[in-house]
Amino acid sequence: MNIPTDDILKNLTEDQLSAVTHLDGPMLVVAGAGSGKTRVVTRRIAYLISQRIWPSQILAMTFTNRAAREMQERIGRLVGEAPRNVGTFHSCCARFLRQYIEALDDGRTKDYIIFDTDDQKALLKQCLNDHPATTGLSPGFIAELISRAKSSCLTPQEIMTQEAWDNAEAIHEVCQAYENRLRTQNAVDFDDLLLLVARLLRERPAIREIIHNHFRYLLVDEYQDTNHLQYELLKLLVNPANNNIHATGDPDQCIYSWRGADYSNIMNFEKDFPNAVIVRLEKNFRSSEHILNVASTLISNNLNRIDKTLVPAVPTENPQKVRLVTVGSDRDEGLWIARRIRTLYLNGNPYRTMAVFYRTNRQSRTLEEALVRASIPYQIIGGLRFYARLKVNPADRISLERVAAYRGGVGPKTLAAIEQCAREQGMAAFTLLCQHDFAQRWKKKGAKVLDFANWCRQLNDLPCAPVGHAVAAVHDFADFTHHAYDRDGTPEARLENLQEMLTNAVHYERDHEEAGLNEFLQEVALVADVDAHDPDRDTVVLMTLHCAKGLEFPYVFIAGVEEDFLPHANTIADPDQIEEERRLFFVGITRGREEVALLNARARANWDGDWSRQPSRFIRELPMEDIVRTDFNLNNPTLPRSTFRRW
Repeated sequence: MNIPTDDILKNLTEDQLSAVTHLDGPMLVVAGAGSGKTRVVTRRIAYLISQRIWPSQILAMTFTNRAAREMQERIGRLVGEAPRNVGTFHSCCARFLRQYIEALDDGRTKDYIIFDTDDQKALLKQCLNDHPATTGLSPGFIAELISRAKSSCLTPQEIMTQEAWDNAEAIHEVCQAYENRLRTQNAVDFDDLLLLVARLLRERPAIREIIHNHFRYLLVDEYQDTNHLQYELLKLLVNPANNNIHATGDPDQCIYSWRGADYSNIMNFEKDFPNAVIVRLEKNFRSSEHILNVASTLISNNLNRIDKTLVPAVPTENPQKVRLVTVGSDRDEGLWIARRIRTLYLNGNPYRTMAVFYRTNRQSRTLEEALVRASIPYQIIGGLRFYARLKVNPADRISLERVAAYRGGVGPKTLAAIEQCAREQGMAAFTLLCQHDFAQRWKKKGAKVLDFANWCRQLNDLPCAPVGHAVAAVHDFADFTHHAYDRDGTPEARLENLQEMLTNAVHYERDHEEAGLNEFLQEVALVADVDAHDPDRDTVVLMTLHCAKGLEFPYVFIAGVEEDFLPHANTIADPDQIEEERRLFFVGITRGREEVALLNARARANWDGDWSRQPSRFIRELPMEDIVRTDFNLNNPTLPRSTFRRW
């Protein structure tokens, strides 16, 4: 494998070059916002391949599918072959489990399925119904407890003991029932993907040795966002004989503690890996000097950080100062943003170059109203997105109920009778439905039941079909125009998602000729948050600040820079959380390339009238020499509560 390094090392800064050409031993790259982090990671992988390291010996893990795809594409352009083992934590662990899960001896097989959030809540609802002592508790509440426990490498019982929960024994029984039913149905939840791999590496030395010998180099992106489970998993994946771990991250962008991210993981890297090489990337290739000065001055107020100062890699001609706009009300805020967007658009800037960020989802309402009134197309990004609910697993009762609901014609009573009959025969209900003599024995139940059974038999054959054919078959089977209403309440949205899934299936089949339906579904089940952003659609993007991380736009608007929003009211009493809120603000500001506008309102409408608002304490920390202030107060008429047009 003779690959020239000229293109790989071209146009790198001195610090980037140091990171890319580092070979053996641990290394932490502290990569400031816009400093070329992805370039460094991809060039380093390409450099390793040029140094006769087989692509299959490199494992690279990140947090989003978008980041993983971008890495693979860039590496492929540099060396002609992208390593297959580049993916999210969950997708990489899912592949490990396909190969080794049976070594856990807990009854699950390599054909396991992944339960998404809806599946998990449906299963927990069944468990709660079987435990009357837990009346009043929601499936979502228990799901959050289970996820928090798994992410912390604890049991739910240990968390409840630490926090002195009431009704802990009954809740523990529900959690136990949930885990037992997961195993019985040959299923795992998202957290299990990581937890079970960590168990395998910890409890099965032979498998741990295989993994260590196979992967010579481990690269981890966004190290500051790792939770305790991911942290423990990474330490188990690293071969202690060489400690070849390359971690990239930025403590100033650690904004996910609410979902378990542990800031101390990146701060303790040198302690965990003695003699680690530390490289700082401080040259910013994204934002103008005014934006960088505002962001750097803001974040310097945090005490717990690795010190660095962002500077522009190339001076900007006529840089725009950061706009600080004080408006009279939340409606004025939306109106000012809509007018500015319209001006930018009329000056030749596509809508897709503009983004509006906010701290909480509830802030989007008046912003949407203003964009609707101005006939400005927009899309809202946020939350988990799943293409479709196709899973073929005979033991999966949850999916069978969902299939029955989508297909129609089989109500809860009929399904319960089928399940009872299946239990008496010692088989899953889906297996019973797929038997060829089912029609003869159940013909008195009517044509709809027999039609449903025939459909189940066809579904059962799908895993043997090529991916594209299987997904196309589902499209033909389901009467989605009547039964495919999704969370948006429109069948069109579900059909569009299914069409998108079909397109992706064709591409996946082309790139993974040996893969089957289960592998494809495993990939699409893990698409979330930032992955939903389509940069090719010419729309303004609305999203929370948490969703904005990893993205960049020429024009950025941050709404609601006020006390109780930013910082959020729930964080004000905790200095550590205030620092995280400041980091969140920093992330928002550093998404902007050319222009950033910060807006705060003097009053906001609430259910009982207008509430007076105070500017965020963070505004006082900003350098006024890099800011231009504007006041905007217009007694605009009440905007209509129209139906929003989301493109």
